[in-house]
Amino acid sequence: MRFGTLALFLTALVAVAFAAWGYNQQQMRRGLELELNNRYQRAFYDLITETQNLEVLLGKGLAVGGREQSSAIFASIWQQAMMAQSNLGQLPIPTQLTGRTAKFLSQVADYSNTLVRRAGTGSAVTEEYWEREKDLYNQAVALNRELRQVQAQVDANGPRYWGITRAVAGMRGAAQTGPPQPGVDFRALNREMQVFPTLIYDGPFSDHMERRTPVGLTGAAASPEKARERALAIVDRSRGTNYAASIGGNVNGQIPAYQVKIAGRRAGADEAVTCLISKKGGHPLLMIMGRNIETPTMDMAAAEKRAAEYLARINLGGMRLSHSINQNGVATYTFVGQEQGAVIYPDMVKVNVALDNGQVIGLDAVDYFMSHHQRETFKPRLTLEQARSFLNPHLTVQSGRLALIPTDGGREQLTYEFRSTVGPNIFLVYIDADNGEEARILKLERTGAGTLAM
Repeated sequence: MRFGTLALFLTALVAVAFAAWGYNQQQMRRGLELELNNRYQRAFYDLITETQNLEVLLGKGLAVGGREQSSAIFASIWQQAMMAQSNLGQLPIPTQLTGRTAKFLSQVADYSNTLVRRAGTGSAVTEEYWEREKDLYNQAVALNRELRQVQAQVDANGPRYWGITRAVAGMRGAAQTGPPQPGVDFRALNREMQVFPTLIYDGPFSDHMERRTPVGLTGAAASPEKARERALAIVDRSRGTNYAASIGGNVNGQIPAYQVKIAGRRAGADEAVTCLISKKGGHPLLMIMGRNIETPTMDMAAAEKRAAEYLARINLGGMRLSHSINQNGVATYTFVGQEQGAVIYPDMVKVNVALDNGQVIGLDAVDYFMSHHQRETFKPRLTLEQARSFLNPHLTVQSGRLALIPTDGGREQLTYEFRSTVGPNIFLVYIDADNGEEARILKLERTGAGTLAM
């Protein structure tokens, strides 16, 4: 009896041990699968980002004409193509599905490397080279179109990346059931590549101030009380609302400032406002109002007028609109300076207008006060037409004007800005007004919210 009881006990113990071991193995497998899936997912989304960058850069390559800009753009193309090829290779997809795409990315890298060397030696980009690059650009457009379809299915169905190979192998002529798998789309992507020959915003110059010291601050040091008064003065007040301001602290950065908290109270609709007022001169650097945005009732033209009127009221008038964007019921307008017949991009101010009632709910004037100062008389050595002769001959020029732009080194450069097209693509090409060198190229992308500069 004791022996039978002991045997039963040992049997149960072994069963529990096997069950625990099986459970642990299952958990380890699930953990490993989750880790692999995360790794594959990261590679896939990195691939999408890199191929999108590749399309933009190849588009810029069609517009570039100067040696220095050519070298920079084609070096970036090489880098993006190599990174995209690496991430494509990390996905668990058979090479017969992605071989042509991988070959295309390799050819883009090799070809851009060749163009970097040609630009470095001063060799001209001939018509043959330009046509070849145009073919590559069209291939990049097709690649991104197919990848967006894959991404849509991934986002909608959430397939496990490690099962793609198994799913594709299991098809083998049989009708597929259930949601489509990404492998099927990679087949289409590979076919799309076969038909080709074998080989934002935010706004222009919006992030150019990271290494600068402010030159636009004037006046004596402002007291906390002066900062409170100035903050109350720049709030676009709602009728019937009482506003009270208090100093919320100090902000130490490129422009030392007071943080001013403003509470607007009225029945059923409170407003919370945060302002930054510079300690030197008491200038308005930032104003952000938090409130609910109702259904839009104002069009963009009327809201632009409200933004311009607001700037005039706070002594920042006389600027011209650079671009606008509409998102979630709020219109953002970017204004830039203008003087001596030139657009002054460093003197930039952004204004947010709520489209439900036209109230200004945001101001960003940091760039303006970092840059604005009395400038010497502009004396360009080249005329507009002379500068135009330095453009890539494949560009169709729509307009040209004098423009002062910031450089990566924190200086200001006088250029001519040419709005141009190559096929359906729109570019802003900046030619140095003294020597004709290409200073910058931006690609304009139209979105549902507005136009982005990339």
